Amino acid sequence: MAAGLLPRGRRALPCVVALLHASPADALPPAPSIHPAIRQLMAKHDPILLYASRLLPPAAAADAAALYAWCRRLDELVDDPAADWSARRARLDEWEARLAALCAGSPRDEFDGALLATLRRHPSLGVQPFTDMLDGMRADSVEARRVASHAELEEYAYQVAGTVGLMLLPLLGVHAADEMARAREPAVALGKAIQLVNILRDARADAALGRIYLPQDEMAALGVREEDVLACRGTAEYCSLVARKAARAEALLKEAEVGGRNLPGLGPLLVAVIVELYRDYLVVLARRGYDNLDMGGHDRVSISTARKVLATLRALLSVARPTKAPTES
Repeated sequence: MAAGLLPRGRRALPCVVALLHASPADALPPAPSIHPAIRQLMAKHDPILLYASRLLPPAAAADAAALYAWCRRLDELVDDPAADWSARRARLDEWEARLAALCAGSPRDEFDGALLATLRRHPSLGVQPFTDMLDGMRADSVEARRVASHAELEEYAYQVAGTVGLMLLPLLGVHAADEMARAREPAVALGKAIQLVNILRDARADAALGRIYLPQDEMAALGVREEDVLACRGTAEYCSLVARKAARAEALLKEAEVGGRNLPGLGPLLVAVIVELYRDYLVVLARRGYDNLDMGGHDRVSISTARKVLATLRALLSVARPTKAPTES
C-alpha cells in the first residue's frame, strides 16, 4: 500500500494546515461531499478516520465515507444489545441479500446509493472484501465470543478491518495489477493493526459484553483467567499478554508505514497520519502498564486534539524525510 511522496507544490499545504488547525472531530466543518448522516456516524464512532479523511480530495473522501457507512452499519447489526443472537444472524443474512441487491443496481436507501455510486466509479473494488467482512461479523454473532489462537485473531482482524484497507486502495489511485499487488499486504497490515488497537482499546467494554478477543491458547499459557478478564481485573499475566499484542500491532503499523510510501498522491501522508494516531493509542497504553481494564472510570483510552496535532506533524515529517521503501525488482 515508485509513486510519489508528499505532492510537490501547494496542493498538500491546505490539507496540512486544515489538520493542524482542526478542532475535535465533532466540531469540524463538514466536508462538502460527505453525506451529513455519514459524517455524524464517523464523528461518533471513529473520529480518527474522520480527522484523517480531511487529507483526501472531496470526491475520494465521499467514496471513503460511503464505504465507512456500509461497514459501520454492518457493525451495529452485530453489536445491537436489543437483539438476540439468532436475530443478529438473521440480520446478517438480510444484509448479505441487501449487498447483492445493491450490486445488482437496486439500492434500498441513500447510504446504499452512495456505495453503489462508489462501486461504479471504482470497478476494481469488487465484492470480495465485503463478503469477507460479513464472514468476520458472523464470527462475532455468538453469545460468548472467544478466539482460539493468534492465527484466528489475525484472520478475524483481516476480515473486519484488513478488508477496509483493500477497499480503500482504488480510492487512493491504485488500479494497475502490479500496483495492487505491491499495495495489498501493507493495506491489509494497516487494517489489521487498527483492529488490534481497537481490540486493546475496547477490552473493558467487550468484557462487559462477555467478549474476550485475546487468544485462548496464549491466555492459558500465561495463566490469564477468564474470570479475571470478565471482572476487569488487569493481572500481571494479563498485562503481559496485552503487551505482546500491542507489539504485534506496532509491527503491523510499521509494515503499513513503510509500504504506504509507495502509494500515489496523498496516500503516503494519509497512511502516515493514521499510523501515528493509532500508534499514540499504544503509547498511552504502555504508559498505563498495559492495563486496559482499569481505566479509572473510563471505558477506553482517548487521544486529545493536541496529541492528534503532534501525530500529524510527525506524519508530515516522516513522509517528507522517508526511509526508502523496498520495491520489487
